[in-house]
Amino acid sequence: MRPLNLFSLISVPLALLVSGCGSGKSIGNTTQTIAFANPGTQTVGAPLTLSATANSGLAASFTSATPSVCTVSGTTATFVTAGTCTIGASSVGNSTYGAASQVEQSFTVNPAIGPNTTIYIAGSETPAGNPPGSMYVAAVWKLTPGSPMATVTALPMPSGMSSAQATAIAVSGNDVYVAGNARNSTSQAPILWVNGKATILSPPGSTTIMQESAIAVSGGNVYVVGTEENSTESGSAILWINGAPTALSPPGGMAYSGAGAITVSGSNIYVGGSAWNTGGYYFAVVWVNGVATVLPAPGGPTGNYDADAIAVSGGNVYVSGNTHPQGGNGTAITWLNGGPATTLPAPSGIQFSQYSAAGIAVLGSSVYTAGNGMSSATGDDAATYWLNGAATLLLPPTQPIDTPADSVAAGIGLSGSDVYMVGSTGQYAAYWVNGGAATLLPLPSGMALSSASAIAVATQ
Repeated sequence: MRPLNLFSLISVPLALLVSGCGSGKSIGNTTQTIAFANPGTQTVGAPLTLSATANSGLAASFTSATPSVCTVSGTTATFVTAGTCTIGASSVGNSTYGAASQVEQSFTVNPAIGPNTTIYIAGSETPAGNPPGSMYVAAVWKLTPGSPMATVTALPMPSGMSSAQATAIAVSGNDVYVAGNARNSTSQAPILWVNGKATILSPPGSTTIMQESAIAVSGGNVYVVGTEENSTESGSAILWINGAPTALSPPGGMAYSGAGAITVSGSNIYVGGSAWNTGGYYFAVVWVNGVATVLPAPGGPTGNYDADAIAVSGGNVYVSGNTHPQGGNGTAITWLNGGPATTLPAPSGIQFSQYSAAGIAVLGSSVYTAGNGMSSATGDDAATYWLNGAATLLLPPTQPIDTPADSVAAGIGLSGSDVYMVGSTGQYAAYWVNGGAATLLPLPSGMALSSASAIAVATQ
């Protein structure tokens, strides 16, 4: 009998095994990774094309972990309701690369603009190549129903001016009114744009240094307020009605005045601002049909507080402002019907060294105040809003451009049950919807920085 050859006995199975592997699909051992950047804050109804890359060069696939908020088909994400959307990116392997581990990104989805609502936002942009604060172009952003992506329009520079900022906006019918300031190397003047056409408002005196402005449109009349100043820090609050200026007299005992807020209710014109004496102390003031009243000081500070925003609802007058105590930290304050001042609390979770309020709006029994505070730990500003006196921090974009990012809320608009706030985060104009994360407003070509200062809501 021929002796057994053990090698020959196992050679056939080994050959078969090797042959079987060659006929199947082999997965490689090289590690494959996915790079999937956070898409940032999105809006209901605005589709998003997803993008991710694998170091293998293979295509990535996407899935939604939150289909009640967002769905995915191929590389297109659709946002069906407001909330937090979580999308995962992955890639299968091939003969060289193993399958990549899934990478997930979560981000905020803001509500869409209401079906009968158009949002107008006024602000300013800085052209590329100019240092911050050196030169501005006034701008208006528009958000319309069914088109959640904002469009931006640069307002024309007034004749003879080299820099312009938009500080307030109002809408009446199909007409858009924007108030602001423009300057050149020698003077600064108040500007009114009506449907994009600029007019320089004439001051009642010879001074051409004008600061701030606010606007209201009611009964076919256009109301603008601002401040006429000179080099000695004196000033006069000015009210323009259809372009005709009138100086608002300071209250008794005060020498000077300035105005930065206005609203009209029925036949009454309410103007908010401040007045000061020759000693340099200034006080919050409200003018009603030209008659000035000093608002009471909040507990603690003596003088140095002002009124920056005003709203009227249900016959009640709401005013927000700030304290500026000498040697101390400022706080946000409000008044109701000229009664005692209420100091708004700082939000929990952050220690503010100082904070302020810049806008106020009322919806039924809900009073919204917008502003910001400076963190005592980092020195960064944090956008904040107060609802009936309770403070909440406004979130930065899901994918912020600047880290850390200063943020400021400067204005409020209401539409139905929706609350819109505008301002800036980092060095870019932004808006917030119902307290969600910020959405950055677009920058046109040639612009580098932006900020938003006011909002108007048009409901059809």
